[in-house]
Amino acid sequence: MIINVNKISDRGYALNDTIEIDSTHLLEDESFFLEGIEYQIFLKRQNQRVQAQGKIKTAISLICVSCLEQFDLKINSRFDIILFPSEMVDQRNTALDEEELEYIFYENDQIDLEKILIEQVNLFTPFKPVCKAECKGICSSCGTNLNHSSCQCEQNKNEIKFLFEKVKR
Repeated sequence: MIINVNKISDRGYALNDTIEIDSTHLLEDESFFLEGIEYQIFLKRQNQRVQAQGKIKTAISLICVSCLEQFDLKINSRFDIILFPSEMVDQRNTALDEEELEYIFYENDQIDLEKILIEQVNLFTPFKPVCKAECKGICSSCGTNLNHSSCQCEQNKNEIKFLFEKVKR
């Protein structure tokens, strides 16, 4: 969804809707949307810059890095960003300076709302997603999911540890 900056008045422009976005935009491998992104956003123009305040609500499916099981992550997040016209960047210089890296830009008086929403979802998604804090993972020897059952490898490790403790004494 594209929003023309010139249609945003000094008093602001409010949007409230749900949008379906292709899961290929998610950064995490094998993740996908379980539902559309419900959003509320308020845009306010201040000269060339545009302030975007809003909240998003959705759910995505992820793979736990510990046990390799699929799990659902509910996202309910708020954001407050400022967008600047891309003309502010010095086109002769290919690298952005440190201050410009903190900016979010729009081009040709158009803001891509979908891009902002997917960015917010990706920012909320953990770098190494884990299904639950107490996830036990999988056995590195036999591959058993230790959240569901124990394995013989675990007993063997305990026996070896016990024997090692005896030898240490």
